[in-house]
Amino acid sequence: MRSTPLRRLAVAATFALGAAVIPAATASASAVQDPIPIGPNTYFYGLVNGKSSNAVVYVVCPGPIGPNSTGHPVDSQSVEVRSVVPPVINAYGYTGSDGKQIDAGFTTSSSSRINPPIVFTSFFAPTKIPTTWLLPCGGSASMAFVPLATSSTARDFKVTVTFVNIAV
Repeated sequence: MRSTPLRRLAVAATFALGAAVIPAATASASAVQDPIPIGPNTYFYGLVNGKSSNAVVYVVCPGPIGPNSTGHPVDSQSVEVRSVVPPVINAYGYTGSDGKQIDAGFTTSSSSRINPPIVFTSFFAPTKIPTTWLLPCGGSASMAFVPLATSSTARDFKVTVTFVNIAV
């Protein structure tokens, strides 16, 4: 089949339209923050499932359930640490003069730390809560975001978390 001027015009218009649509589609995608290495003298806050307070963590605890029962977290739940640009209020954590990483883990009134911490070396780098952790089947606790190496100026950040058992 021979190419006609009208057919060449149609092909050129199709390519031009496609070239115009691609930048528009990529511009509408939400911006993603690149990870930033954690360093000294930085204010920060932690997120549990996208919330910096009153977060919910879903656990699976097949019955029967008692006051000290534990279960595993549901997959695809996350924690993250984000930096904050001054000026800030005292409610934020602070890496202090020596901070190069932040460890995150749950603290409850009756527990010693039985789960290894989640270690962050970068801000804006979400990490899944390990499904191997053992967590309470109900109630609440705090997830502490602790800067390391510690110094006299370092300050933790805590997120209050409610545990919800999806197996009942």
